[in-house]
Amino acid sequence: MPAVSIIIPVYNVEPYMARCARSLFGQTLQDIEYIFVDDCTPDRSIEIMREVLKDYPEREKQVVVYRMPENSGQAKVRMQGISMATGEYVIHCDSDDDVEPDAYERMYAKAVSEKLDVVVCDYWQECGETRKRCSCYAPAGKEADAILSGKVMGALWCRLFRRSLLEGIVPPEGNMTEDVVITVQVLQKAQSIGYLQEPLYHYYLRPSSISKSAGKEADLARWESFYSNSRLVVSLLNLPPRHAPLVYFKYRTRYHLQKYVHIPACYRLWRGTFPEVDRLFLFTPGIPLKEKFWFVLIHLHLYHPWKVMTGKA
Repeated sequence: MPAVSIIIPVYNVEPYMARCARSLFGQTLQDIEYIFVDDCTPDRSIEIMREVLKDYPEREKQVVVYRMPENSGQAKVRMQGISMATGEYVIHCDSDDDVEPDAYERMYAKAVSEKLDVVVCDYWQECGETRKRCSCYAPAGKEADAILSGKVMGALWCRLFRRSLLEGIVPPEGNMTEDVVITVQVLQKAQSIGYLQEPLYHYYLRPSSISKSAGKEADLARWESFYSNSRLVVSLLNLPPRHAPLVYFKYRTRYHLQKYVHIPACYRLWRGTFPEVDRLFLFTPGIPLKEKFWFVLIHLHLYHPWKVMTGKA
């Protein structure tokens, strides 16, 4: 059994694949299983990975490449990788990102030495020449709340999971916030969670990614996917309706619709997304005042005029 299985979804990442592959094959941890899940990528991403692999012949037997029968999206790709993993622990790495050379050795060593179910690390957020250090720390027992409230990311790439905790999980339904669906289920099962206060992962923001493509149709598609998975998260957690992080999480599901609320059909979608939020939002503690301000403006149909007037439309 390998120490760690790394699941790498691959789709249309040709410019970034070599950087990612080198960071993975160059890991100081030797006992690794690499699972590249090719989502029918239309470019040379897989070929480039194989070219890089030639520089690391000792890794060749550790690499598995699986090609999906058809382009299926991030949610199904992640679940396919999970189903194939055989390691004691599992982690994901997005193929347009990269990791520190000793990332997985350090995370695995902490997991083993402290007998942990989950190990979480910090990360660098990279955008052009700008770099920002981001924390994934949450107090013990408050990990899910921190994700729901947006204080930390629910990403899979900064969390090393004991593989047994992934057995029998409910799969995500859409390709937005699919990682949160998986993460919250594992956190519910985990008996012990450790934290490494080191940025071991490099998360790159790029305009062409699934979460950044522009336009109304793209935003509506993101909202639909986000809403589908958000409903799933809510049902899995089974928290009280007035639970503050849950109220905020539900409201944030409306974000992709916010700029279009001056369009009647979009306003109806906005109102219909977790409609129970409307009677709770203003009186829920911990939600930023500016969010409550936008909430009131939208209900008064003044949000778009305000944005036009302030030059932010």
